[in-house]
Amino acid sequence: MRENKNFVTTESVIALISGLYVATGFAVVFSILFLLTSLDRAAKLDRANRVDIALNLETRYLKAILLEYANWDEAYDKLIVDLDETWIESNSGQYLIDQHGFDFTLAIKANRQVANLSISDEVKELKFAKIMSGGLEDLIEESLQDQEGGEGAVAGYILAGTEIYLVVLSPFKDEKTEEIKPDSYLALGRRLDTEYIGQLESSYELPGLRLTDKTENKMNSKVLLDGSSQAIGCLTWFVEQPSLLIAPKVVVIVTPFFCLAIFLTRYFLKLDYADRIAFEERLYKEATCDPLTNISNRRQFMTLCQQEMAVHRRNGGTLAVALFDIDHFKAINDTYGHAMGDKALVHLVQICSGELRESDIFGRIGGDEFAVILRETPLEEAINVVDRVREKIEACPIKANHNVITITVSIGVAPMNDYITFDSILEMADVALYRAKKNGRNQVFVST
Repeated sequence: MRENKNFVTTESVIALISGLYVATGFAVVFSILFLLTSLDRAAKLDRANRVDIALNLETRYLKAILLEYANWDEAYDKLIVDLDETWIESNSGQYLIDQHGFDFTLAIKANRQVANLSISDEVKELKFAKIMSGGLEDLIEESLQDQEGGEGAVAGYILAGTEIYLVVLSPFKDEKTEEIKPDSYLALGRRLDTEYIGQLESSYELPGLRLTDKTENKMNSKVLLDGSSQAIGCLTWFVEQPSLLIAPKVVVIVTPFFCLAIFLTRYFLKLDYADRIAFEERLYKEATCDPLTNISNRRQFMTLCQQEMAVHRRNGGTLAVALFDIDHFKAINDTYGHAMGDKALVHLVQICSGELRESDIFGRIGGDEFAVILRETPLEEAINVVDRVREKIEACPIKANHNVITITVSIGVAPMNDYITFDSILEMADVALYRAKKNGRNQVFVST
C-alpha cells in the first residue's frame, strides 16, 4: 500500500514569509503614520492650550485691576456721584490708560447712561454708543445674571466699529458691606491691536499669533465670540509639525528595528507631556517671581495683597505693611559694580526670609525696594519685627573680592484699618520710608 505524504515546498515557505514581511511592512507603515499624526495632533492641542492659558491669565490680570476700582468707594463717588475730572485724570481714566495699557475706561450710571469715558490717543473716534452696541450691553446682562450667585465681574469680547476689544466689567460695590450698587458699572477695555497681540506672542511663546477677521474653526485658531455668541474675529497661530523633523529618522530606525515603534511612541508622548508641564510651571514662575531674588514680583505681590485685603475686611484682625529700601544703593552699584548690587539684594532677601514668618507676604516691588505684609500683627509688634530685621542686615556685612560692605536699610511702616484701601496704606508706608531716609536713614519710621 502506498503512503500519501504532504510536503511543504520551498516556494510555499518563501511565499508565506514574503506575505508576513508584507503584512509586517504595512503594520509598520501604519504605525509610523499613526505616530507622526499623533505627534502633530499633540503639538496642535498643546499650542491651543497655551493660547487658552495666555488669554485666561490676561483676563485674570485685567479683572484684578478692575475689581480694585469697582470695590473702592472713592472711585464710585468720583466717577459716578461727583464726576471729579481732576481725580479721574490722576487716579482712574488716563492713569489706567497710561500705566496698564487700557484703551478705554468707562463708568456707567443709571439707565445705561455714560458717567465718564476716557479713551487713549489711538482710538480717538471711539464713542459710547459704539461700545454699547458692539457688545457691552450683552456683558451687562451677563453681569446681572452672575450677580445672583457670583461677584458680577465678567469678561468678554466686543466689536466696536472695526476694532475688537477684550473688556472686563463689574458693578460697583460697597467697600465694607460688599453689596452691589445698583445700575452702576465700571468697564475697562483693551484693543486687540498688533502691538498687544505681539506682546502676547512674545510673553507666552506663541509664534505666528495674529488676529484675523476670518472665523474658520481649525485646530490652530480660536474664534472670538461676543456676548451674543456671534463670531467677531479669530486668533490664529503657527504650529510646528514634529513629523517633518522626525519622519526621516524614524524611517531609518524602524526599517531594521520596527519593534522599537512602541517604545518611541511612549517616549515622545511622555516627552510632550513633560514639555507642557515644564512650560506651565515656567510660565507661572516667570509671571509671579522676581528672577534675581526668587520672591514675589510686584505684580504677584499686589495680587496677593488684594486677596489679603479682602480677607482682612471680611474677618477683621490686625495687619501692617512695611517698605524696605537699601540706603545708598546707587553708590554700591557705582563703586563696586552692578554684580555687587545684585548680591546685596540677594543678601537682603536671605536675611529677611530668615527673620520673617512663612505666613508673611514678602515681595520685591522695585529696583531696591521691598515690601512685606505682616499678617495678624499689631503695630508695635510689626515695628519690633522690622527693626530686628534692620539690625540683622546691618550686623551681617557682605564679603566679596576682599571687600567688606556693610549695608543698611530704611523702613517705613503703616498699619491697616477698615477705612483705607491697600493703595492708600502703601502710600502711607512710602511716606514713612521717605521720612526715615530724610531723617538720616538706617531706621524705622512709622506712618502717623
